[in-house]
Amino acid sequence: MWFSRTPRDHTDAQGSALLGSRSPVSFGRSGLRVAGTVIPVRRGTGSAAALLFLGLAGATGWFMGGHYDTLRAAHGTFTNIGARAAGFPVASVDITGVKDLSKAEVLAASGIVPSGSLLTLDAADVRARLKALPLVAEATVRKLYPDKVAITITEREAFALWQQDGTISVVSGDGTVIDTLRDARFLNLPHVVGPGAQLRAKEYAQILDQVPELREQIRAGVLVSGRRWNIKLANGVEIKLPEIEPAMALKQLARLDREAKVLSKDIIAVDMRVPGRAAFRLTEEAGAARREDFEKRLPKIRGRA
Repeated sequence: MWFSRTPRDHTDAQGSALLGSRSPVSFGRSGLRVAGTVIPVRRGTGSAAALLFLGLAGATGWFMGGHYDTLRAAHGTFTNIGARAAGFPVASVDITGVKDLSKAEVLAASGIVPSGSLLTLDAADVRARLKALPLVAEATVRKLYPDKVAITITEREAFALWQQDGTISVVSGDGTVIDTLRDARFLNLPHVVGPGAQLRAKEYAQILDQVPELREQIRAGVLVSGRRWNIKLANGVEIKLPEIEPAMALKQLARLDREAKVLSKDIIAVDMRVPGRAAFRLTEEAGAARREDFEKRLPKIRGRA
């Protein structure tokens, strides 16, 4: 059987510790001596290291516990807190140029919050945020030191309403979709329906301008096969316009209505696609009454024959 034994530590007369008679280590006034090399050791180093460790542990727990996020949400970053303390808060935001947008909508989109500071505010980032609004064509953002922001908005002009697949959108004159219809402020705009109709909204509006007397009765224009327009009236009557000179055909119908009130009759459609001619389609009830009246008068007509 084998036995092993760890050599005992011995201490010489000079106070040197010999571990198994190897690697001489000694503590002197100048520091720690290992194998003849002196490593300075200052008093209190262990306490400082312990305090540093405890501080790091506490900070880690503070961050991981969500306390930093709570502080940042309420007061901003440490940089913003310092910038505000130095006299660079965002005390006011001046917004000009809004028409259809509200100032509250612009401020919310800008991302400017009380917990920020003018010193750290990125004007280019605010401008990009504002231009992301469909109704905003252009935006300028100026930082007015020490504590003000000036925002100028140029809005896209809402020109028409475009209906497609059950969704009604507000579009500009060039057909750019600005936003979905959310409230009543755009209801008086020309209303176009169908694929591609938004790109021809100006054309449709020019047709309507030729018949101001019918404007109040017209509710929408439906683009048919991308070639021509059907006009929908408020009373449900549909007017089929020709591909060529649709405004002229609508003006002829307006003249007929002035003379005979044809659009107030029991009709459901008017076909103006043949130049110089208007074909009226009666309602089912009016058609039945017309046939009955014709049948009553038919014997008299035959008798004269």
